[in-house]
Parts: sequence; structure tokens; C-alpha cells
Amino acid sequence: MLEQEMIRQLEEETQEYLANMKRFVELESPSFERKDASDRCCDFLEEKFSGLGFRTRRIPQTECGDHLYGELGSGRKRILIVGHYDTVFPVGTLATMPFRVEGNKAYGPGILDMKGGIMMAYFAIRLLLRRGLMPEGCVGFFFNGDEETGSFHSSDLIIEAARQYENVFVMEPGVDDLHAIKTHRFGRGTYHVIAHGKAAHSGSNSHQAISPLMEIARQLLRVEEWDKELNGSVTLAPTAIEGGEKETCMIPETANFTMDARYATRELCEKVHGEIMALRAIDPRVRLEVQGRVDKPVMLTEPALFEKAKELAKPCGLELRGISIGGGSDGNFTADAGVPTLDGLGASGALLHNPGEFLNVDHFPQRTALTARLLMEL
Repeated sequence: MLEQEMIRQLEEETQEYLANMKRFVELESPSFERKDASDRCCDFLEEKFSGLGFRTRRIPQTECGDHLYGELGSGRKRILIVGHYDTVFPVGTLATMPFRVEGNKAYGPGILDMKGGIMMAYFAIRLLLRRGLMPEGCVGFFFNGDEETGSFHSSDLIIEAARQYENVFVMEPGVDDLHAIKTHRFGRGTYHVIAHGKAAHSGSNSHQAISPLMEIARQLLRVEEWDKELNGSVTLAPTAIEGGEKETCMIPETANFTMDARYATRELCEKVHGEIMALRAIDPRVRLEVQGRVDKPVMLTEPALFEKAKELAKPCGLELRGISIGGGSDGNFTADAGVPTLDGLGASGALLHNPGEFLNVDHFPQRTALTARLLMEL
């Protein structure tokens, strides 16, 4: 059977995969901290994929690493592979979190999210090319350098590219499960809530102040109760708070907090987003200002596409199942743009964004074989 032949070949190539992953992971690539370092990582991807015959185009950036687009083949544009090479880990993390393989797990900054998945796509395409199985038409890729911070410099470009293709494969990681891919992602909104009060000396005339700090405290308690009422269909999570100067005797004029909101459905997104933007001060003397936007729309995989993926997965020894996850990806943008999208096709593992982040080495052959079969059939 073809799938079993593919799996056997990929098993033989596992050590080569890990050697490539070592080089990839050791090219540290935070989103914005060090553009020169991130660009060296982009250079690596350009070298690897142009070596397969891709016609690559660098999209220069001033703040983050350059984005990279490539095309292989011609004619009908069948599949766009989407991924990001930036990670949440600052340059220097390798000193305490080196690339290493222990038993069945490979570790390193960004190895799961999502360098492992990009390299799986490389090996899947190389496998098809070597076996003469790459079908007619065009396969493309878009690898960006700013996904971990919201894709604000790339999302419009990704959508523009995706709309030229019939399907999108997002090589984001799965979970710690050989058989799982991500068929539903929550949407995300980011909000900045600012309280405007009245400053005063904290010792001589504190009674004359209108404290924005107290207003922010009340708003945070309101958010806590509101989050409980929403019962997981929407999550409201304050992530930062600031106001005033340490070791001064002043009640400040302003204070603020930042909040991350996640939405399970488009309807809830529209409803709760509107309610957040309409928040008013609890203390009527305070003016409350809310700034915010929906950064990522809700992602849903088309049922027909998922059923086709399940069918192709079985000969690879996979009983594919779709899962829902609160985190977003660039698949949120492509799915919302109306392009059928499969997400979470990359490496399986756990603890992404954590010092213990790892991928499962022995899952590489079957999951990569599935990507290859999808590239052949869709």
C-alpha cells in the first residue's frame, strides 16, 4: 500500500528530519526583538524550499522578520501551506532550553509551535517529488515572521494569497495526540480599558481625587463575574494593568488594563465585542474609554474537507478527530476569507510557549504521510 511505503520511507528519514530541526530551532527567531536573527531563520527556509524547486519571493519587513512566499508548479492553484517561523522565545533562550532529543521527545524553543510543522511540510513535498507523485497544478506556501504577536504585518497578505488557492493547510501543531487536528478555533479580541479620573496629592488632599485605580479595580471584578457568567463560550482574561508611579505621593489621573477575549462563535463575538466596547464607568465621576478590535475571527473547518481528510488518514493508520481550541492561528483569517482550511496538521506534542515545549518524534512519519496524501488528492 502506498501510504505504508511512505511511512516506511519517512521512518528512515526521521534522523534527517531531526538534524534539520536542530538547525531550524537553533536559528532563534522572536517576532520583534531581533530582526537580524529572524531574517537568518527566513534565509534557512528560503534555502530549503528553493532547493525543492519553489520559486520564492521575499516580502521585506522593517519591524519583524521578512515574510516568505513560494510557488511550485503552475496552472491551477490547489493548496497554500501557511506557517510562521517566529517564536515567543527571546534570543538567548537556547542557553537554558537547548535543542535536544530524549527518548521519543525533541525539545527546543519553538520546536512545536511551529517549526516542527513547517519542516514536516518540507519532507512531505520532498517525498512526493522524489517519488514522482506531485500532481499537476500549483502548490504555494506563505511563512510569516509575526504570527505570535497577532500577524498584524502579514494577515492581509496571507488573505490575499489564500484567496488565489482552493484550499489552505496550516502546519500549526496539533496536541499531544497522534490523531488530532484543529477544526475549530475561537476568535480573539484585544481591548485596552482606560479610566480617566482626577489626580491629587495622596497625603494632603486625597479626598479631592477621583481615583482611576479604584475604577480599574471595580472593572476587573466586573470582568471576573462576567467571565463566569459566559461559562466558557467566551473567555475574558485581563493580561496587564498599569497606573501611577511607584514611591510617589500622587493619586494618578489615569489607569488602564488590557484584556484578551476569546469567542466560540461569530454570533457571540459580535454580541460581546459590542458590549465590551460599550462599557461605562461604575463611578459616575470617572470617564471610561475602551479601545479594541477583533484581531482574529472564529475558524471552522468545512465538514466536507474534514471528511475527506479523515478518509485519507485511515490508510496512514490515523483515526482523525477534530478538536476545538481557544488559541488562534493564521487559519482563522483564511477560513473567514472563505477558503477551505485544515489547521493543526503539524507536529504533535505539548507545552508550547513553555520551557518544556516538545514534539513527539515517532508521530512524524504518519502525520507527514497524511500531509503528503492531502497534497496529492486535494
